[in-house]
Amino acid sequence: MSNITVDDKVKAHFQQVYQRANRIIEISLGCYFVFGIALAMFYNTWMLALAVGTLAVSMYTVAKWFFPSKTLNQYVAGCTFAIFMAQFIYQMHGLFEMHFFAFIGAILLIVYQNWKAFIPITLIIVAHHAAFAYLQFAGYEEIYFTQLDYMSLSTFFFHVGLAAVILGLCAFWAFHFRQHTEKSLLSNIKIQDQLAHSEQNMAFATEIAKGNLDAEQSREESNKLGCALIDMQERLKDAQRREQQERFMNVGLAEVGDILRKNVNSLENLSEKVLGYLVKYIGANQGAIFIADHDQEENEKLLNMAACYAYDKKKFQEKVIRVGQGLVGQTFLEKKTIHLTKVPRGYVSITSGLGETTPGHLLVVPLIVNEHVEGVIELASFNTFSSDTIQFLEKVGESVASMVASSKTTRRTARLLEETKASEEELRAAEEEMRQNNEELQAIQEEISRKEQSQAALFQAVQQSIGTMEIGPDGSIVQVNDILSHYLGYASSDLKGQIHERVIKQEATYATFWQQLQADKSSQALLQLQHKDAHVSTIAVSGNLVASQDSIMLLFWIKTPVAVA
Repeated sequence: MSNITVDDKVKAHFQQVYQRANRIIEISLGCYFVFGIALAMFYNTWMLALAVGTLAVSMYTVAKWFFPSKTLNQYVAGCTFAIFMAQFIYQMHGLFEMHFFAFIGAILLIVYQNWKAFIPITLIIVAHHAAFAYLQFAGYEEIYFTQLDYMSLSTFFFHVGLAAVILGLCAFWAFHFRQHTEKSLLSNIKIQDQLAHSEQNMAFATEIAKGNLDAEQSREESNKLGCALIDMQERLKDAQRREQQERFMNVGLAEVGDILRKNVNSLENLSEKVLGYLVKYIGANQGAIFIADHDQEENEKLLNMAACYAYDKKKFQEKVIRVGQGLVGQTFLEKKTIHLTKVPRGYVSITSGLGETTPGHLLVVPLIVNEHVEGVIELASFNTFSSDTIQFLEKVGESVASMVASSKTTRRTARLLEETKASEEELRAAEEEMRQNNEELQAIQEEISRKEQSQAALFQAVQQSIGTMEIGPDGSIVQVNDILSHYLGYASSDLKGQIHERVIKQEATYATFWQQLQADKSSQALLQLQHKDAHVSTIAVSGNLVASQDSIMLLFWIKTPVAVA
């Protein structure tokens, strides 16, 4: 609807009234001028008719043409009618009836519906009557006011008073007509506004019924129904906005949940799919997901980039951020969302993981579940992030964090299971190796047992074929075994304490054997032995010096005699 006010409409209407009134006044002034020319024929007042008439008409014309937007011509018109009245009175040498032309002009001025327009004509009439009446009755010739020889002062006052009453009544009717016109006009404007409002309200209601909640209508206090419809539109918009927000939230969460369920076994695929969907869904330009490595120490935790997405393409990048480093590390540390609405050029590539493009808005959201941060989502866009988008991403962060924690637990469990299986395999291999070792040990033990038995038999055989004799420092026999004593034909007790030369013959070989034994503490030789029955045998003898007892141990190989004499 147009913004034209009631005052503007009233002014426009009265401009039309003034235009119609101007045409009436102009026609009337033309008639007055022509009438003055006609009166000139009675008393030959042509010059007066032409000069005064032209002056009067020119005054009106100048006022109208030079001040078209003003009401000055209305006041000049009143003056013009008063001048024409004075002209006619003079032309007719004070004919009383000429005074009525002033009243005719006053009646014509009513068409302006401006009571102020009667002030100039009233003043001129009063001044004219007072001046010309005084001059005429003062004896000035050729001054015409009335054809009466004398007019008393009371008559003059009655005359002027009646003229003032007539002019006042005309001014009253002009004022009354204006009030009536304004009242009728306001009533008409109100009706027209109501009709316009009704049509506008019907069109507006029709658009709302069609679902066009963006239809526009100006709020006007005079249009109560329109204001109610606008209020209804705003409530419907709020309801639609809430519905869109809920749909945006629910659809997004459902889609993300479906992605999480389908990629529960792969944290990498999960990060890539979720990030790609979020960047497209919220209309961002770039994005990255960082997952925390909780295997490190608290002050050495790292955030590894699990996925990077920019301009509808998957980016293959590797990036590691320490906790507390840049916006990502700060968000992880403080567990609060960071939203930058003015990002300086180059700031993203310095403190963020998104590359070199400088977006206008940056949003970093922590992935929190049970007060535990599992990672960070970082998104950049050339458009602002609304509060609904931030709230949606925070809820998505909770879902992703829960799935990341579950995925980590699953991977940790799988790793432990693999380690358990590997340990079982190693244990089984160790058991098999131990069994084989036991078998080998048992075989070795059996072999050792066989060798021990063989060595025992060999030792027993050796013991049965070797005679022993121990000789003390003084050369006497300290001990002799049964094999040697029986071999020589003695009893063991027979030789004990005897000198050893009794059984070992003194010869050159014996002397060499004994010298070598003294020098090397061991010696071997073939010695001759003296038997009890006096025969001599030669056998191999091995001797060793026993240092702890200062004695000599001689071994005699009984079953290998060299010769017997």
